[in-house]
Amino acid sequence: MRFRNLFRWSAEVALDGLKFFAQRLDELLFDYTLDSYKPSALNSTFLTKEALSLISDIEDGNIEYPTLSHVLEELVWAIQNDKVAKSLLDTEVDYYVAIANEAELPALKLRLEVLHRTLNSPRYLAAIFDALEKAIASNGKKEIDALASTLITTLINAGVSKQHLYNEVLRNFFLEGPQISDLTCLRPFLNSLIPKMHRFEVLLIASKHIDAVSESIKSFGLQFPEAIPDMLTPVCEKNEFIPGDDERYILAASIEAQDVYSARQKAIRSLDNLSDLLSLFQHKSRIVWRPEVVVAYRCCSKDVRWVASPKGPMEKSSDLRPEKAAKELNALIRSFSAKGTSFIKFNRVADIHGICISHNVIENQLVNLWTALETLTPSNSGASKITTVIRASLPFLMHTYVDRIVQQLVFDLMLWDKWRAKKILNKVQCDEKTSLKARCLRLLCLEENEALREQLYDQVKDFHLLRYRVYQLSEVLSDNKKLHKLIDTHEKKIVWQIRRIYRARNLIVHSGRTPPAYIDTLVENGHDYVDVITFELMKVSCGEYSASTLEQIFEIEKIRYQAFLRRLSEKALLTSANCDFLLAPKHNPKPHVASQESKVAGDLQ
Repeated sequence: MRFRNLFRWSAEVALDGLKFFAQRLDELLFDYTLDSYKPSALNSTFLTKEALSLISDIEDGNIEYPTLSHVLEELVWAIQNDKVAKSLLDTEVDYYVAIANEAELPALKLRLEVLHRTLNSPRYLAAIFDALEKAIASNGKKEIDALASTLITTLINAGVSKQHLYNEVLRNFFLEGPQISDLTCLRPFLNSLIPKMHRFEVLLIASKHIDAVSESIKSFGLQFPEAIPDMLTPVCEKNEFIPGDDERYILAASIEAQDVYSARQKAIRSLDNLSDLLSLFQHKSRIVWRPEVVVAYRCCSKDVRWVASPKGPMEKSSDLRPEKAAKELNALIRSFSAKGTSFIKFNRVADIHGICISHNVIENQLVNLWTALETLTPSNSGASKITTVIRASLPFLMHTYVDRIVQQLVFDLMLWDKWRAKKILNKVQCDEKTSLKARCLRLLCLEENEALREQLYDQVKDFHLLRYRVYQLSEVLSDNKKLHKLIDTHEKKIVWQIRRIYRARNLIVHSGRTPPAYIDTLVENGHDYVDVITFELMKVSCGEYSASTLEQIFEIEKIRYQAFLRRLSEKALLTSANCDFLLAPKHNPKPHVASQESKVAGDLQ
């Protein structure tokens, strides 16, 4: 979350709701936003579509019937927590999902088809627009928050590029443009987001290895242009988009897509498919291409765009600074205690992670991320693989949850105003050596710090999203009942998402199909899960436990998470002395022992 200059916004009117909406959209679409604040993979409309697709797979024998119950459970939960979807239903949601056994699948399928028509994207989107206008006019931030997330999920699943949406938000609210002095700009902005198909011409540059398949490229919608279309020339020259001696232009002359980024992706995908087929016959050389393209509208506009490659889903995670990364690597090599098979598995997961980062075929990334989760997880006789992975992963992913959202808030506060934020955090009554994260937790959850929170609310001024986030977290973390609900809801979402990753993996491996637009979200989430689990198990192995097997590490984490839940259920009033259990468990460094080198040196002496 970062504060963008509001130079276009009139100082004479408040427009707090609209400012909050613009700031929340910016956060939803930013590449490095914490997963908890990103748009969900699916919402009510597309969960209905997923359930119908799942029924078809059950009928075809590709997926087992019991899998359906998890999707229906998520669908019911999503609709019950979606005011827009509930307002469109003609009866209670339970009617649409009622099923007693597999024999009732045809009847269920019909009711879900009706539900899908009831929540069809245009109707659902129009209802979201109406609800947003009312919520923004009344400055209902909680409702705006939910509607903004639902809006972005709907658009992405309808095929609109996330990068395109991000650019539209910046263009309409934060970059140069007319002054924003009232709410009349809202409806035109929303209407501009409505999914609409366009025809595009995409110009690429690829290596001359493609000449070997000159007779086949037409089957992939590609061609060798005799000359660059005149309308593309100025953009090519401006960006020095000119083939080298071993390169040539390729033209995808008729691409149908929602926006220029989606058009680029389709053209690149055609080239990628052609390259993969060629590699079946010619292993030593591959067609390669530049990631940048030139895209021209061929329908309603004469606009020509230079389109660089957006970040892939594996790139959207926070990295350590180089010096910090080197320090952590040295500590790992020095202290990692896992031995034998466990060390081999850990190395294998590191290899898989590296493959995912260096190869950008998204289906392969998803399959490899699932393989990494499966490799890390100790086997459990009598339980299915998906159940085993979920049970083993949850303690790692849940135990660090509150820690991660508090740490993210600290980062957001420092990004907003490091001096002001530290000044407030340093006023929190606690030990001098208390970390900023622990101080922030106390600021949020202790009643005694209400005056400091009010001081912060006053100082953030027009940064409505930051004020809302502090208020929201304070409301949840200071109330045991609400905190329980937060933890329970997050656990449900993780379980549903891991199951969805597993189903998508099976579709790719067993039927060759690719999940729809939300596969990017699955890869982002899968990458996040692998990273969290990997780093936490490294901490346990390198820490005072000196755990030497993955089985020991997973058991330690399970026990510690159970202790966390017991503390949470005690319902004791949080104080500065007892609130730190909400943060991730500390893994103290193992006691100092002589290094292997010094032992060898001693033996030699």
